Amino acid sequence: MNPVKEIKISTVSTIKGKSFSVNLDEVKLPSGRITDRIRVIHPDASAIVPFTEEGKIILVKQFRYSIQEETLEIPAGKIDEGETPEECAYREMAEETGYTASKLDFLLKYVPAIGYSSERLFIFKAAGLKKIPDYLQPDDEISKLEILTLDEIRAKVLSGEIIDGKTIVAIARINQCI
Repeated sequence: MNPVKEIKISTVSTIKGKSFSVNLDEVKLPSGRITDRIRVIHPDASAIVPFTEEGKIILVKQFRYSIQEETLEIPAGKIDEGETPEECAYREMAEETGYTASKLDFLLKYVPAIGYSSERLFIFKAAGLKKIPDYLQPDDEISKLEILTLDEIRAKVLSGEIIDGKTIVAIARINQCI
């Protein structure tokens, strides 16, 4: 059986940003009805659950403009052109936390906003961490690091203090692995 598809008729409007674009498309539904769809064309990203030797997890605190508040989440960032998800994970972890990892294990692929965005997120578990000497935390992105136990993170998810989707999904996956 063929999948039911919506057929794009035209792109009505496009907004282009630095790293993504937003299209307002006119589409034809399988029923023949015409409607609009918004599609965010966004680069894929990688996220990391970095485990210290003590079994704790490094999280980053950063301000998120879209919700106008600071969030606690696992390190992550967009995959640059020509970069693999693994290369991105190593780079983003170093940039955001000041740690490198000797080992990455793939946990899952997650689509955070399947209803309107093309972004796919590749989530990894990192181990064998080493602090980067003379690392200076970027002052325009990450406000601070928090190194917490899995139980402390679970409590923050359940209390509503951690609200970031990729972090919640990653912690749920880690719970299955332990």
